[in-house]
Amino acid sequence: MGGLSRRYSKVHELKSEGKNPIILDAGDLLFSTTNLNKNNIKSEEYRASAVLEGYGKIGCDAINVGKYELLNGLSFLKKMSNTTDIPFLSANLRNAKTKQLLFQPYIIVKRGDLSVGIIGVSSLLPDTSTVVFADDFIQAGNSYIDKLSDETDIIIMLINTDRQSQKSLATNFENADFIVTSGSTNLTRTNVPQSENGPYMFSCGKQGKYLQTIEAKLKDPSSPFVNISDHEKKIKNVKKRFEKLQKKDPEKKLVDIYKDQSNVLKLIDQYRIDLKTSEDAIAKAKNTIIYKTIGLNKKITDDSEMLSFVNQSLSKCNALKPEVKEIKKAKIDHSGHDH
Repeated sequence: MGGLSRRYSKVHELKSEGKNPIILDAGDLLFSTTNLNKNNIKSEEYRASAVLEGYGKIGCDAINVGKYELLNGLSFLKKMSNTTDIPFLSANLRNAKTKQLLFQPYIIVKRGDLSVGIIGVSSLLPDTSTVVFADDFIQAGNSYIDKLSDETDIIIMLINTDRQSQKSLATNFENADFIVTSGSTNLTRTNVPQSENGPYMFSCGKQGKYLQTIEAKLKDPSSPFVNISDHEKKIKNVKKRFEKLQKKDPEKKLVDIYKDQSNVLKLIDQYRIDLKTSEDAIAKAKNTIIYKTIGLNKKITDDSEMLSFVNQSLSKCNALKPEVKEIKKAKIDHSGHDH
């Protein structure tokens, strides 16, 4: 919850720049622990309501229903969903009695001339869940991708699944444009390899410590997105390597400096190929994305109003926790025992 005010500040900053971001959460949002018990349930329930209220203030466009959302039962989750205007999404979680989907499977968000389809799925359920069952999340997700492909310009999948399953998501949802995941502590960084023609996949790490922004520009719907951030990172790294190699003799050409080192010359040739590949990719790109991972640390100024809300909420959370009485152990005399 502590990152809410800084998250609010960054979103407000984007809006002040004239941008109108789509704000999404892939799930596992409402509780801080999977172990809900009589000692923390009141505090955790209040925390869930406060987080949801905070996300409402931020302007969240959709929340995917994941494992954490269901920890306190379906009735509580439905109650929470009725307290907010934020759509809860799930294209594969169903009520075990009625067989109906728990929530709407997708939404379509308009931004300027673009239509963005957002679909939510989860492969994770609490071990104790008996009133909810899950359709195959891959089949369900792809059925809605097919449905939205003619209605939207961009499709975003919000997926709550474990880290092992995340490895194949780009293959399993190949017709999506972007995949945002929750369910593991993995954090996507700019140097992580991505599928050449998408979909691009992003994981936000743990405990809300990072905000990920993806700025997409679509000019030609028939062309793939090009990850400008990735290519810029590669260009920067290659240039640093050239600079390091050049330090041996700034006055000579690299081929002359390392003429007797064939292995280094091979590296130099590969660096040049990599550099040209990335420069050409940027120059020819029709649809682009710029991706950033923003650490929600003290370098970001807290919004005073949101910070006050967070502090009051944390104070109430702490007040709802029962006092743990310290039990003093009696001193035992072992002098007469045969150990």
